[in-house]
Amino acid sequence: MKDVYVISIIALIYSVILALVTLIFFNDYLLWAVLGSAVALFNHSLMIQVTKNKLTSYKLVTHLIQRYIFYIVIIAIVYFDTRTLGTQIMINSYIILLLGMISVKIGVLVYATPLIKKPKEEEVIPHDPDNT
Repeated sequence: MKDVYVISIIALIYSVILALVTLIFFNDYLLWAVLGSAVALFNHSLMIQVTKNKLTSYKLVTHLIQRYIFYIVIIAIVYFDTRTLGTQIMINSYIILLLGMISVKIGVLVYATPLIKKPKEEEVIPHDPDNT
């Protein structure tokens, strides 16, 4: 379970970096970066809460439906807010939103690198040069 919390922290760091970069370079799209990251981190925390106790199929299905409803609502909010501003602004808004929504996936990828996650002793297989 500790791994899941480390992934959350890495995703939060990515979200902060994304928000800062968006604030500096694309100030008009800051809301979408923060909103996408917030939805992804909220869904991740719900997943932790659901899987912490006894896992039932009802709880899992409810969580998955709730997760995708959140994503659809956020995508609809971006659409209705940017539809009159032009196609390019809408596309940029969706790109920034998706960069925020993948924050947990980035956290998983960064956590899987050897810099963060050290291999356990039983996972390390020593190389024997005589046995080739």
